[in-house]
Amino acid sequence: MPLVLRQTFPLGRFHATRWNQNPFEDRFGEWPPSPWRLLRALAARWFQYSRETGDEDVALRDALLRKLGREVPQFQLPEASWRGPAVKQYHPTGVAWSDGQAKNPGYKRPGSTLVEDHYRALPSDAPIYWVWNLNPDLEPGERRLLDGLLRRMIYFGRSESFCRIVIDAEAEPTVNCTLKSQPGGGNPVLVPLPGTDLDIAVLLSTTDSATLKSRRIPPGTAWFYASIPPRRNEARRVVPAPRHLVTTDLLQFSIGGRVLPPLAHWVQLTERFRSAVLRRRALQVSAGRTTRWAELSTVERSELRLIRGLEPDGSPVEGKDTTFIAILPDEAGSPTRLACWRSTPFTPEETDAFVEACDLPMAWDYDAPEWQVRIVPLPLSTPSLNTFFGESRVWVSSTPFVLPAGRRRFRRNGKQRTGESPQACLQKLLARFGYPPADIALTHGTNIADQEWVTVHEATGAQRPREGERTTRMLPGFRFMVSFETPVAGPLAVGHSCHFGLGLFAAQS
Repeated sequence: MPLVLRQTFPLGRFHATRWNQNPFEDRFGEWPPSPWRLLRALAARWFQYSRETGDEDVALRDALLRKLGREVPQFQLPEASWRGPAVKQYHPTGVAWSDGQAKNPGYKRPGSTLVEDHYRALPSDAPIYWVWNLNPDLEPGERRLLDGLLRRMIYFGRSESFCRIVIDAEAEPTVNCTLKSQPGGGNPVLVPLPGTDLDIAVLLSTTDSATLKSRRIPPGTAWFYASIPPRRNEARRVVPAPRHLVTTDLLQFSIGGRVLPPLAHWVQLTERFRSAVLRRRALQVSAGRTTRWAELSTVERSELRLIRGLEPDGSPVEGKDTTFIAILPDEAGSPTRLACWRSTPFTPEETDAFVEACDLPMAWDYDAPEWQVRIVPLPLSTPSLNTFFGESRVWVSSTPFVLPAGRRRFRRNGKQRTGESPQACLQKLLARFGYPPADIALTHGTNIADQEWVTVHEATGAQRPREGERTTRMLPGFRFMVSFETPVAGPLAVGHSCHFGLGLFAAQS
């Protein structure tokens, strides 16, 4: 009758390094768990068992360990497991003088050494099954002893590698990993030599004892090799049905953090938020297949066109249907609210994508990834800010207006073109989008020293960054007061990167 042990790791990690291996050089790590390690763990737990129960039957212990050591077990390993990145820690080694020479000044400081901890990550509810086809089978006394030892085994490998291991008589595991004596590209695993009597004295020896010291492996053991089952391709999460069944043309979010972004970096935050939304939306339309634009079909791309601002063929979306994502400053100018709007309502699926994009904090500067903010969805019933979504005849710049890309403001002789001044460009843009005639006054940015330099959405033309290159392009911004002949309803945003929060105007009462 086969003996089956069921082992789980509640923390989802198995910490262990192969026998006599330097953690910095061990490219394999121990996987599957070593049968030699299991026998040493059982032998160590026997002393606790004997002390607690008063059972000092050494012969029974040795018989149990020798039966388990005569045969190399087989395994059913979790398919969803992988080797995690090494955990590196500095451990104290003692206190010493900063300068060892007595004639030099110095002070005492603790020394340290770098320790590397390798581990195997696996689901906390995915068991490892050990399978022995014992012949002869365990006697009732041996089985009771084994059960008592396993119940006292609370960790396996390093002390932080908590585990639960029990005899599972009802399990019918499917073996997917066997250990072979001939190397064939598998992981090396230390096992007691099968078919021989286990030397209990060697098993109980410490690693620095004369029996094991200076030996590559303990006497009576050998390296066997395991072919690890291929890692299962985890199916992407199933996209649930939309939770927000109300369609709306305005989504609002609160921004919080210890270090809020300055105005020059607001576009970087809105860019990252839009990228997170697009990834969630791509998972929805592709049924969890991919998040990459290039791998989406034409029909799938069309579902993202209003958020991305591009048609399936890559051309820009015309009109005002493109989604605007802007940071709305409060009365003190702090970036405390983020708003997303467009002329057509967001679908329930799109609303879910925006909400799910708030799951993780976002950094607003490549050079300072620790400066992160949280974006928190506000209820759909939250009223909009009249300052930006109200109606007024006079509007003033809330964020700098940046001239559209490709405009040639200056002639070759250095003089400004008459029709390319900031006021003229703003007037043309307002007329292009159907706004009534207006008087435009430049309030900030007349002099070069007064211009605000802000990050824009992307470089254009010959200055476009190469694929994968991170660049920050900054352009000068201007502020205006615009007075229309008749009241105009907001929001009002025009100019370069207006879909990311630049060129935003606030209504004046």
